Amino acid sequence: MYEEIIESPVLWIVVTVGLYLFAAQLKKRWPRNPLFVPLLFAIVGVIIILMVLDIPLATYSTGGDFLRFFITPATVCLGVKLEKNFDYLARNYKAILIGIFSGVIFHTTLIYIFSLIFGFGPEMIGTLIPKTSTTAIALGVSESLGGIVPMTVALVIFTGILGAVLGEHVFRIFGINDPVAQGIAMGTSSHAMGTTVAIQQGDVQGAMSGLAEVMTGVTIVAIAPLTLMLTEMLVG
Repeated sequence: MYEEIIESPVLWIVVTVGLYLFAAQLKKRWPRNPLFVPLLFAIVGVIIILMVLDIPLATYSTGGDFLRFFITPATVCLGVKLEKNFDYLARNYKAILIGIFSGVIFHTTLIYIFSLIFGFGPEMIGTLIPKTSTTAIALGVSESLGGIVPMTVALVIFTGILGAVLGEHVFRIFGINDPVAQGIAMGTSSHAMGTTVAIQQGDVQGAMSGLAEVMTGVTIVAIAPLTLMLTEMLVG
């Protein structure tokens, strides 16, 4: 009976969604506590449950992976928020595009600076370059650049969680109150996870973050051949 319950896909769907909703309630009560960011809370909660009960990841995946089905529809839904807030895009498109492209270029430049300082090889550079894009894009870019794909996946998740947890605090510290700037920053730096938090901040932030998430991925793909050439020149 115990094994049948543990292996039930419904159980792990309920556990995952339940942890997320529970964290959302905690976040409403203690909005400034970074530990109660729903995505972080749910991820850590599931990991702890699996470790304590010694449950294989494959068992969790029977239900947990079902949630992946909703990733594409949820991403498409971001277009609805963008359409409703299109006037913000029309009025600020130059600043928005400059913000997205400069964010990608700055991130890429930092990776090369650190590679020179710490002696990273081409494989590690290829692993790090796509970490601010969504997982689907990051996998292809990492592979094309000769990176370590599993490590890229881990870095993408870590980057998203870091942005989701610290984003609001960074805005508060530096006095960034403009909703367009907040959304672009979240989407450019922490892809889908940042967009989830941006949606909670407001419709404008969610729409701009969704746009930035897509444009960041496109930009990283576009400059991938250039980064490959640059890597060969510097450390090849």
